[in-house]
Amino acid sequence: MNLRHFLNELRTRNVVRVAGVYTVTAWGVFQVARTVFETLELPKWLSVTTLMLLAVGLPLTLLLTWAFELGPDGAIRRTRALGEDAPKRMNWMDWTALAAIGAGVVIFVATAVGLTGSLRGDAGPNLLSAPSKSVAVLPFANFSAAKDSEYFADGLTEEVTNSLAQVPDLKVAGRTSAFYFKGKNEDVREIGKKLNVAHVVEGSVRRSGDRLRVTCQLVSVKNGFHLWSETYDRHMDDAFAIQTEIADGVATALKAELSAGGGEAAARRAPRDPEAYRLEVVAKGQMRRKGKAQVMAAQAIYRRLIDMEPDNAEVRAAYAYATAYLAQNHLEGDFTPAVQSAETQIAKALELDPKSSSAYIAKGFVSAIRFIREGSADAELEAESAYKRAVDLAPRDPEALSLYGDYIAARRPTEAVTYLRRALEIDPLDRIANNALAGSLAATGKLDEAAQRLRTNIELFPEFIDSKEQLGDIMIEQGRLDQAVIWYRMAAEPQTDPSASIQLANLYYNLGLPAEAERTLAPWAGHPVVGPVATAVQMLVAGDFDGLGTLSRGKLAEAEPDPLWHSGMAVAATELGQYDLARGEWLVMSPELFEPAPKVSTRLANEAVSAAYVIDQTGDKGQARRILQAVLAATEPQAGMRQPNARKIARVKAFAMLGDNERALAELRSAVDAGYRVLYDIDLFMRLDTYPMMAPLRADPRFRAMIRQVETDNREMREALLSRAPPAGAPPRRS
Repeated sequence: MNLRHFLNELRTRNVVRVAGVYTVTAWGVFQVARTVFETLELPKWLSVTTLMLLAVGLPLTLLLTWAFELGPDGAIRRTRALGEDAPKRMNWMDWTALAAIGAGVVIFVATAVGLTGSLRGDAGPNLLSAPSKSVAVLPFANFSAAKDSEYFADGLTEEVTNSLAQVPDLKVAGRTSAFYFKGKNEDVREIGKKLNVAHVVEGSVRRSGDRLRVTCQLVSVKNGFHLWSETYDRHMDDAFAIQTEIADGVATALKAELSAGGGEAAARRAPRDPEAYRLEVVAKGQMRRKGKAQVMAAQAIYRRLIDMEPDNAEVRAAYAYATAYLAQNHLEGDFTPAVQSAETQIAKALELDPKSSSAYIAKGFVSAIRFIREGSADAELEAESAYKRAVDLAPRDPEALSLYGDYIAARRPTEAVTYLRRALEIDPLDRIANNALAGSLAATGKLDEAAQRLRTNIELFPEFIDSKEQLGDIMIEQGRLDQAVIWYRMAAEPQTDPSASIQLANLYYNLGLPAEAERTLAPWAGHPVVGPVATAVQMLVAGDFDGLGTLSRGKLAEAEPDPLWHSGMAVAATELGQYDLARGEWLVMSPELFEPAPKVSTRLANEAVSAAYVIDQTGDKGQARRILQAVLAATEPQAGMRQPNARKIARVKAFAMLGDNERALAELRSAVDAGYRVLYDIDLFMRLDTYPMMAPLRADPRFRAMIRQVETDNREMREALLSRAPPAGAPPRRS
């Protein structure tokens, strides 16, 4: 049988015409079904299933047509055998129908592949892959002139977001990502793509006296249609009711049911004082800004709310967080009383509500800053435990996920990535989570990928200095100090974060630019907390340990001393040969180092070596050796992780103290080859070759050669930096 004869046979048995009618009909049925499914926002697999069934029906229909034919009298009979009668010849209409069938099959296959791919999510976050029950609450517009109306609108947005987040089967974009679009006139389709949601809630707030008018609408990202809208014109006393009604309305429109837990929580909170609710909403809006003035204002409100509602655990947790944030991030007030006040409120909050994730977030933050200021390994473990408990209590809270992932990123980066990606699925534009993920990538050796993520974060949030500092840190790890200076200049320029200025000063000292370092520290001279630290830095660099001891002794004599000055006293006493005094300071700072099995944090490995040196000098050589062995165990390289240069230097010091000069030199060689160029470390502003435990290596020509190599490279980077720097005395330019 030749091909032409077979095609003519198809025409004779009406196979071609039936196939054409089926293809056109099936395509029409699919288009109608797909439109209905999308309008009703039914699952995408229904469209895929319908297309597959229609596709399978085509060959079945053609087989039946070949085997049977419909007679003129309506009877169905088997067709004759092939070649039994002369077949009719194919004409131009049949050829056209055959071509149309082929085109239809191609379109069917392409559509099926496209739908299946989007169902798998191969294309990444986009409008097709966004869950139908997903929403982002955009910042409500403020149409009021009252002083705190802008904060009230922001706080109300957060409250609505929190209420919707209680809906079990509803994906709600994190508030950080939603607030990125505040003040931006961006198309909802673009917002949907960036947040991977199918709907957005838009609204406006207008306050006039004791009247409140809130307009709210739910918009489909795909077509811009309003699926639900409502205007609430109420008394201010009904503000909380408006919040819950908006959440109910959105959930109903999306066919999602509010959880029983959420409803019970609303019932418990409904009777609260309307003025207390208004104040809390305003405070939340202020905390979102994170500026010193806003956080102080929020702290004052939370203090007032504690008096108004003493049994409100969330208010106490919020007060604790604001207090600790001011003490650490803005250096406002004395550190010790601030921490004590925060811990008191956290304890009371957990007594009132043992399952308050907000209280555990505050507890984790307070423990984390205690670890930074006091150097206590126990505080580090307490912070990790508290953050993990917050995640367990609120597994859908992107803030808890982000904070926990960030805290473990340096030590367990692979595990951290799991939590950080979960946070970014909910809150894709969370700058803190993105920073933490960059840190995890850097910890696994992916420095270039980490740097690119940080650059993207800087483009999205140009005012966020943390990304600039972290990018500068990557440059430092790679030994590109001149490039690090550029990023740290930008971070230090607003003079809102003293740590940026201190790190920038350290870079200048390493590059042989002491005058630039002093100019960088000068603006902080009058600050009650940072000013003395800047003075201590200059004393360390100058080797004025008598002055450092006097300064530290005076600060520790204050009524509420900052634990930071125990470190200053220990360094001064060590360099002056007052080892018993230094040992006493280390006993206060790190009592865990004096246990039979010393506990060493990887982040405090260098400090532990300094303590071991002091303990050794007081005659307790056995304990000193145990600490050094614990340091080496804590800093042992791990598969899949990049060994930071600071840990390598801790190992250099430890091996030198243990008398293993060869391994000490090998570790230093590894650090220099990896990019180590900061002879002045950021913690103590002392050169590596001046540390007392490095004495056994100083005469070794290999050690001196590596120090000269670092000095030569830094000199070249200094010249490169000066070639593009402004004239001396001129204000720093933006890079």
